[in-house]
Amino acid sequence: MGLRALLDPWLGEAIPFLLATLAVLMVQIRAGRNAALATVLGCIAWTLLPGAAPAASWVHRLIFLLAAGATVLLLEHVLRSGSDAVNLEEGEAHDPLRWLRASIALSLILPGAFFLSIAWFGHGQAQEQAQERLARTARVAEEHAARVIETNGVIARQLLQQLGHDGDDAIRARRRELHRMLAEVAGPLRQVQSVWVWDRYGRPLVSSLFEEVPAALDVSDRDYFLQCLTKLDGWYVSRPALSRSTGEPFFNLSHCRQAADGSFAGVISVSLRPEYFADFYAGLASAEPGLAVTLLREDGTILARHPAPGREDSRLAPHSQTLALMRQGVAQGRFEGKSTVDGVRRSVLLHRLEHYPLYIATAMERSSALAAWQTQLAVLAAVTFPASLALAYLTSLALRRARRETEALRRLRAESEQRMRAEQALRQAQKLEALGQLTGGVAHDFNNLLMVVNTNVHLLGRQHPQLQQSKQLGAIQRAVSSGARLTRQLLAFSRRQALRPETLRLPELLPSLAELLRTSVGSGVKLELRLDPATRPVTVDPAELEVALLNLAINARDAMPGGGRLTIEVRNAPAAAGEAAGREAEPGVEIAVTDTGEGIPDELRERVFEPFFTTKEPGRGTGLGLSQVYGFCTQAGGSVRIESEPGQGTTVRLRLPASPAPLACRAAETVAAPPAAPLRARVLLVEDNPDLAEATQALLRSFGCEVEHAGDATAAQQRLGEPARRFDLLLSDILMPGGLSGIGLAGRVRELCPGLPILLMTGYTKELDRAVEQGFEVLPKPLEAQTLEQALRRALADAEDRAPGRS
Repeated sequence: MGLRALLDPWLGEAIPFLLATLAVLMVQIRAGRNAALATVLGCIAWTLLPGAAPAASWVHRLIFLLAAGATVLLLEHVLRSGSDAVNLEEGEAHDPLRWLRASIALSLILPGAFFLSIAWFGHGQAQEQAQERLARTARVAEEHAARVIETNGVIARQLLQQLGHDGDDAIRARRRELHRMLAEVAGPLRQVQSVWVWDRYGRPLVSSLFEEVPAALDVSDRDYFLQCLTKLDGWYVSRPALSRSTGEPFFNLSHCRQAADGSFAGVISVSLRPEYFADFYAGLASAEPGLAVTLLREDGTILARHPAPGREDSRLAPHSQTLALMRQGVAQGRFEGKSTVDGVRRSVLLHRLEHYPLYIATAMERSSALAAWQTQLAVLAAVTFPASLALAYLTSLALRRARRETEALRRLRAESEQRMRAEQALRQAQKLEALGQLTGGVAHDFNNLLMVVNTNVHLLGRQHPQLQQSKQLGAIQRAVSSGARLTRQLLAFSRRQALRPETLRLPELLPSLAELLRTSVGSGVKLELRLDPATRPVTVDPAELEVALLNLAINARDAMPGGGRLTIEVRNAPAAAGEAAGREAEPGVEIAVTDTGEGIPDELRERVFEPFFTTKEPGRGTGLGLSQVYGFCTQAGGSVRIESEPGQGTTVRLRLPASPAPLACRAAETVAAPPAAPLRARVLLVEDNPDLAEATQALLRSFGCEVEHAGDATAAQQRLGEPARRFDLLLSDILMPGGLSGIGLAGRVRELCPGLPILLMTGYTKELDRAVEQGFEVLPKPLEAQTLEQALRRALADAEDRAPGRS
């Protein structure tokens, strides 16, 4: 009886239909789907016969039809799927498993369908009841506001009649009489803060608060006073403000006064307390949880509200639905939406007060409106679902035990495959890391060798001037330059090189790279260059640019296995319009690399720049080519974009910022002439390579320097700490044996000898960025003698300028 009493308000006569649904399910279990559907149709026909069934609404019949039909079809699908799964996994059908599956489905589907039907029906009733309560509350709030505003309107009209067309002097003469009258009328009214009569200059004539009005009070800047300067007719409701006489919050109901000749004579204002309205609305909310009532001007200004807005801005947001209805001038409206004041979703009723530019918005939270319905659902769920879930759980234990081994084998197979993929990715990463370390180490040692050769060639040219123009010496210098470019390419792969940006003109540089690109793509691919001579210069690392173009050419070659055409176009790129253009808002230079290959599918186009992502066969690519192109463009301050259609070829557009700097001057291939004036400086050289140290000492002495050599950072610190020795400059390699690198040595020297100039040299280091961030100048190996001499002169000159006594 308790369950019947709980369900009767919602279902009433639908309960027999739900019991019939249960009977239909029993028929299906015993006789099959066709018999169950026939039973459903019979029950529906029975309900339609006059006098054969109790009177039932169409809602009850619809609930029965949907619940019975859907349950029959769904149960049949579950039983068939369960049997197929058993056949697939175990090789033959087992009736006990089928009945276990059917029991689980019944224990879940029946209570769920029962619960959802009741919830749907109760939800509609709860919404209807909430709307009725909201409408009653809205009428109360509207009548209250209309009565209060009309009372204050009566006060203002009576005061207008009392004053008539009297002038300011006549009103002042009656000040005490009018004050007593206003105090008697407004005093008992809790909503009235004060009543005032103002002259045409905004100064007070009469007040309900003061028998002698404050002479210094002036309201000529208030909105209700300024309104009368443009419009003398009708009532005006002011914005909320603070009283200048009492400090209380108020808003005014005001009316303009006219003189006998129809001109503006002043203002009559009745000041109302917003908290009076808020308190009344709070009383309504105490009986109706989740209620929000707002008194509004027609322009969206909030005069009073419960609950309080919680922010200083007393206006509705421009996108408020309430404000949109008020702008349309509707007398009343209804909608549901999220409040722009506190972000709570509510159902809102909006009413306009007659004869006044005011609106009452009464709203109820959706959660509060459905609270009773949710409570009833919770009670019903507490009765229905625990037993259903317990039965389903006990039945599933038996089924789970039968499938446990299969599931364990599936998980084991998936984990093995995942482990194999992880191991393969780890091996690939370790291989690339080892290759990067190998190439970086080889390039570092090779740079030292090249610097030894380059330095000795320079010294040889200075000692024997007649050899400077010899072919043999020139060949050695060209070999050193080629070796330096080779090591930079190796370091570019290992990401351990110091960038050497130069300002270049691409139309002059790319023809020299054309032969290398033709060799890389092979004879089956035709290479075409389209170079605009007016292209602006760019500031990039030439080696990085060469590697990027080589990567794009190799990718294009692989995309054209049967041959094709590769086009490289260089031109000025116009500035992108709009604020969203970002870095493309500035003029730049575009390098477009176009092939006639297979193209890139749409689903892969967004991933091509990801490191290690490749669509090539194993062993044909590492997936680093396009990631290097992306890194090069980003590091240069530009961007890269791919345009491709399957079967239509691919275009990769590299956009680089145009350089305002002058073009870089290339070093001459011949040995530079010795400087006119010797350096005359004492240099401490820190270098662990004996051959390189000996060559560098000789080179420094040729510049006019006195040189002392230290093999590591420890020996260098000892010599700098000896009082008898004084050095003018420290020249140190970065990568050295021992616990202290060149950067660490430079940091300690900066603390011990703050004014000592420091130059660092490197051909390979992971800490290059840290050295630059700390303000040290880094010279790349191998370096020309002229470059080293210029760096020495510049560092010594800067130190002399910073010396005390120099401005």
